[in-house]
Amino acid sequence: MQPKAARNIPIEALRLVAVAGIAVFHTFQWTFQAVCVGAVEYAPLAIFPYSGALGFINLLGCWANEVFFMISGYFLIASAARAWDGGATWKSQMQRTAQRLGKVIMPTAFYCLVALAWSTVVSPIPDVTLNTHYWYTLGLEFIWVYAATVFMATWFGLAKSRLPQKTYKTTVIAVGILAFVVNGYLAAMSATSAGEFSWLQKFMSAATYVIAFLIGGLLRDVTDAMDSDRAGALGTRSLAAVLVLATILEGALSFTGNLTAMAVLSYKSTSLISFALAAASLLFAATRRSASGNPRTAGVIVTLSTATLGFYVMQSLTSSLWRPVFNTLLANILISQNSPAAICIVTGTVISIVFALALLIIDAARSLIARKPKRQ
Repeated sequence: MQPKAARNIPIEALRLVAVAGIAVFHTFQWTFQAVCVGAVEYAPLAIFPYSGALGFINLLGCWANEVFFMISGYFLIASAARAWDGGATWKSQMQRTAQRLGKVIMPTAFYCLVALAWSTVVSPIPDVTLNTHYWYTLGLEFIWVYAATVFMATWFGLAKSRLPQKTYKTTVIAVGILAFVVNGYLAAMSATSAGEFSWLQKFMSAATYVIAFLIGGLLRDVTDAMDSDRAGALGTRSLAAVLVLATILEGALSFTGNLTAMAVLSYKSTSLISFALAAASLLFAATRRSASGNPRTAGVIVTLSTATLGFYVMQSLTSSLWRPVFNTLLANILISQNSPAAICIVTGTVISIVFALALLIIDAARSLIARKPKRQ
């Protein structure tokens, strides 16, 4: 058995930043929607610069999901291509794919069973019952799209291995451009037809995640082809440029009060700025030095980053429990505090990160317990 490859610590740290982004996004998701429709109690957040901060937070959901897919594409497509170049058989490739899918499906099934048992025996979780199916189907849409994409990694690697490099790269970029053109068209049509095309938008959102997976593979080619100093400079400049652009964009929309455009630009299938920010973030992380000055810190980062999937499943399954609590807390702050908008944003950010950390620790403990019998 070959030893496991060493983890890239900066990329594992990026996973954790993405987890924080998802947590903060979900905490403020309803708040942002309420601000956009002009809810009176959320008026303090509708003015500059607070609406801009909310708009930036609303980018984090799309950004984080695309980061997760890009990171997987960065590693899995290159791995599959190397295996094909090394003479791998379909049987061996399918075995590796099955192992990867097991790491996605088994923890998901475990948490679904735990949630169902808790809802049935201990205390009801709204909509989590044997008679309903949304909670483990579309409620976990991200997980199932991710599993399907992981399954396709073998075929993407085969295409990368067999096609000329320029042809493969051109095809991926062309498909990506086409996907965003279609996304923009569907968004425009849905806006003028009372949401008639919303189901197609959701489908294209899933397709956009697959594009992110493929772009992650192309970013691997970029970092492999460049020397470390040049790649590091490119990563830093790219991330700084996109961050500045996103900040200016959200600030301008906040200053002009254009909350509708802010919402449209952050939708997962049409948010080009989130996609660019995800690509720049991965490029930045991938071009940092992997070695950590503190092995213990590196170990903590890796342990928590491997719990990313568990975090996402637990947060989704329990959203009907924690979301009303968070929403009520933020609404009460807006009513009762002297500087409600700033305190609301800071409080929501802090409780989101604490909550995410708690879920990561829970899944890390589950994973440790599950690995003990194998070690023995």
